[in-house]
Order: sequence, then C-alpha cells, then structure tokens
Amino acid sequence: MNRMSARSAAAWASLAWALATPAWGQQHTLPPIQQAGQPLTEVASFGDDFRLVGIGVTPDGRIFATAPANDRRSIDSVVEVDPKTGRLTPYPDTAWNRFAESRPATSEWINAQALWVDVQGHLWVLDISLPSLDQSRFPPKLVEIDPATNTVLRQYPLGDIVHRPDALNDLRVDPRVSAAYLTNAGNQGSLVVLDLATGKGRQVLVGDRSTRSDPTQHFTIDGQQALKNNGQPVVLHADGIALSPKGDWLYYRPLSDHHYWRVPTAALRDNTLSPAALAGKVQFLGDSVMSGGLIMTSDGTLVGGDLQHRTVVAIKVDGQPPHLTTSLLASDPRLSWADGFGISQGKLYIADSRLWEVSFKNGYKRAGRFAIYSLQLPARATH
Repeated sequence: MNRMSARSAAAWASLAWALATPAWGQQHTLPPIQQAGQPLTEVASFGDDFRLVGIGVTPDGRIFATAPANDRRSIDSVVEVDPKTGRLTPYPDTAWNRFAESRPATSEWINAQALWVDVQGHLWVLDISLPSLDQSRFPPKLVEIDPATNTVLRQYPLGDIVHRPDALNDLRVDPRVSAAYLTNAGNQGSLVVLDLATGKGRQVLVGDRSTRSDPTQHFTIDGQQALKNNGQPVVLHADGIALSPKGDWLYYRPLSDHHYWRVPTAALRDNTLSPAALAGKVQFLGDSVMSGGLIMTSDGTLVGGDLQHRTVVAIKVDGQPPHLTTSLLASDPRLSWADGFGISQGKLYIADSRLWEVSFKNGYKRAGRFAIYSLQLPARATH
C-alpha cells in the first residue's frame, strides 16, 4: 500500500470511529432504575487490617481476595477466605506475603490489586507494585497459580510494558488463545495485551476515547465531586473489564464517565493493525451507570456496581448497532462500593472495598466493614 492510500485508509478508519462514538461534552440522561433488587448474603467481613479490593472464586467455590498494600506492607496481600469461619490464610503461602525491599521481589507480593479465575480454574494475580519503589527492581507482574496444587506456575514481569504514571487496574485472561488483557487507569488510559506464550506485551488504544475518561463528566456521589487526598478531582481512565463467554469480545470502560465500549479480542491480538485501524474496530455501546469492576455472565449480561447509588446492576447488550438496557440486580443498605466480582456455582460474589470511605478526601464516615457478599443469579446467567 502506498503512502497516500495508507493515509486514506487511516482517515476512513478514524472517521468511522468518530461517527460511532459520542462527542465529549454531549449530555446524557440515563433512565431511572426502578426495579426491586435482591438483598445480599454476607459471606465474610474484615476490619482495617484487611482492606479488601479484589476477589477471585474458583469453579469449586474457593474464595481468594486481595488487600493492596498502599505502603502498608505488614499485612497479607493475597489470602484465601474461609466462608464458614472468616479465617484468612496467606496465599499461596506466608512467604509470598512478606515483601521486603532488602531482597529481590521474585516470589513475593508487593501490591496485589486484582484477581481473575480463568476457564481452566487457574487463579491469576495482578501485582501492580508501588510507585515509591524502584520499578527496575520491583516491576508490576502477573502471576498464574494452580489452586488444585497451590503452586505458582509462571510469573510475567510487566515493567517493559508500563511505566509511571501508568496504573494497571484489572485483568481478564483467556488461556484458549494464550492471552491476557489488562486495563491501565492512569496516564492517558490504555489496554495492555499480553501474549502468555512469549511473555511479550504492549499497550494499545493509548489515549483513545474508549480508554480515556470523558473530561466533561465527573465522578460524583450525593452531589459531591469525588476528590483525591490532595484535593484534585478523581479521574480514572480504563478501569472495569469483562470478557465475553466465547472470548471474542472485550468489554471495558473508564471509571469516571458513563460510557461503555467493546472491541474484538482478535483485533487486540493483531499486532499488524495500526492504532487508527484498531480504534476503528472499537464499538461504542452507549451509556449506563458509573461502575468500577465488571463481569459478564454466561448469557452475555454485563454485571457492575452502580457506585453512585451503591447498588449492583445487570446490563444487557442488544441489537446492531448495540445498545444497553440496565436493570437493578441487587440493593442492600450495607453495600458501599461494589468493586471486584466472581461467579461460581450459580452465585455472583461481590467485593465491597468501601473506597468512598477510605480513599477520598470527601470525608465520608465509615459505615460498615469491608465485606464479600453473594447473590443467586438467574439460571440462564450462571456458569
């Protein structure tokens, strides 16, 4: 292809993408969600010694959870939760949970953030490291564990892929195509695609409108804009992520706007596509709630936390071009911030990280404990 035709192809791809996406600054009115939601069942709860964020649940019902360190390195970062007693067992063992800067972090958790259990039942841990550390010595990493034997199978260092001020957030792994997909909520916003066979990865859709939070929208609750501890507004780019049941679509969104997006996973893995060509394959799905974590059920329904109303919602993706229909799935006065999700044996598991109360300057008082909740999913949505 000559230079002029390449430019024309890129221009057409950019035009198609622009026509399919909302204009920044466009006002969106979301319909009210009036259905009754299910109450939640508490599985386990924790005090400040374990500030829950991530959750992973195996097909046979074993529950794993993370508490990111945030410079508090005396706590266990990854644990297995006994739902009968609430006991937390360091996972895969105590040594992995005793990080020290005096030795290489080759087999230790630095700052475990997110968990995912793949279709083979393997547990994946995203350790995002700490910005205060030397990233050449202590890079972020992705770790694969087989819960059947409690054995670490492989570690993937990510220091050659992301750098400050990137901020890895969540992940999905598909062993059927030997690929991992991660969201980067910092810097300009992006997705990370990792080839599990080679260990090589790259950032894609960097600064794209699908990965970068709409600057005209603001993350608010109870009429207040969310503020970081330094007083600056909270702006988080690509955050929630979900994989379709067949693994052919990746769903994702920035946290601090209302937009939802998807892209074919085959396009993400195709490193011959130019940035414009890949952006042209992204689909804008429409607007729904400001959610953090996402998960997709076996019938193709997205599930997320409506952070502004402290509920859990189900989001159907229908039609061509696709559109969203949102309904209330669960409401419970104990719920604060539905963050991580897992599905096992017909149940949805929810990690309540209470981030409004522990990570922002707005001054919300602690109203409850960090907790894992569950609810029974409709039969068609279980897997």
